[in-house]
Amino acid sequence: MRKIKIKNKEEGFTLIEMIVYVALVGIIFIVLFNIIFFIIKANNKIIALSRVNSNAHSAMERMTYEIINSNYVYLPTSNFSSNNAQMSLATKVGASSNEEITFIDFYVENNTIFLKEEGLGSIAITSQDVLVSDMEFLYYKNDSRESITIDMIIQAKNSAVSDSVIHLVNTVSLRSF
Repeated sequence: MRKIKIKNKEEGFTLIEMIVYVALVGIIFIVLFNIIFFIIKANNKIIALSRVNSNAHSAMERMTYEIINSNYVYLPTSNFSSNNAQMSLATKVGASSNEEITFIDFYVENNTIFLKEEGLGSIAITSQDVLVSDMEFLYYKNDSRESITIDMIIQAKNSAVSDSVIHLVNTVSLRSF
């Protein structure tokens, strides 16, 4: 007859093995969480900077286009200080058939740049996602040529990505038809 040997060793993990396993899993989760958090934060910053960049450049392009195509700067309603900055332009573009000249204004209100055409309501040319923290118009005139320098600072509205800021400066001369 053959003798059958029974092993006395119990199956399973020891307490130390379980502690090591839980610690390793915890460390892996912490590292993964930090990586995911960093990726989300970087993505939000890129999106905010993209919005700031897009708004700033489209606003600057619109103002540049209107300045180039204007006949003259309408000084009585223009304000060239950084507080309550407003630029008023007289232009033939968009004038009704019974008028030779129409007026358009660019101004900042509630940290948004607005365009107001004569006889029409104001239109926001920057979105709600950004804040125009500073805007200034500088007026120059030499001989018969008028020029405007636009100096603006636009930043993300979201405080989590408040370092997403763009500062644009552009000088444009009127064609003066």
